[in-house]
Amino acid sequence: MFKPPTPAVRVSARDLAYTELKERIVKCLFSPGQSIVEEELSSELEISRTPLREALQRLELEGLVARQSNGRLKVAPVSEEEVRELFIVRSKLEGIVVVEAMENMTEQDVRYLKYVVEMAKENSVGGSHDQVDHFGTEFHQFIYGLNKNETAIKVLFQLNDRISRYRRLAHVVDTRKSTDEHGVILNHMIAGEKERAREAIENHVLDSMAQAIVAVRAYKLEQDT
Repeated sequence: MFKPPTPAVRVSARDLAYTELKERIVKCLFSPGQSIVEEELSSELEISRTPLREALQRLELEGLVARQSNGRLKVAPVSEEEVRELFIVRSKLEGIVVVEAMENMTEQDVRYLKYVVEMAKENSVGGSHDQVDHFGTEFHQFIYGLNKNETAIKVLFQLNDRISRYRRLAHVVDTRKSTDEHGVILNHMIAGEKERAREAIENHVLDSMAQAIVAVRAYKLEQDT
């Protein structure tokens, strides 16, 4: 039976601006604390000021853009205090979702998670940090997908956007340790050891917090010199 082609979804100027600016902030293409000049961005992105401001307001609500006392906007600064807040909250939420994931996962899910962990380990040995990061993110997001706790997942995605900036600031990350920790978490999940899986994933996130704090200190020292 003939099916007409699905019409292309039209993306608004506001959404395009939001996606582009968010990517630049998360990837540190816009430096923490950098001033946001609406006139320049409007011209560069070839959009009017109204959708640009709507996109910036959304980023402000998400904590990626900050409003100064004079009303002007800047890229949100980085700080050790924020690192601790973000990672501690994330660790508790990860603990919640990993337990629920264990209740819902199938043998097929286990096979896929084993594949993800193995690929991360292989790339860690090869020194491909981008691929290790890719499979590490996939490990966590696949676990999110096994959950029905929509509130926890929504908050986690928002936290991870902000956390990604700190990971970008870290020039050296112990990828071998991170991938080994994923393996430990998965082993506890397979064994049905809920408390150990929860504790392992919380500690895994807190280890990342320690690396992020070092990255912030190094970044600020670099800015001061």
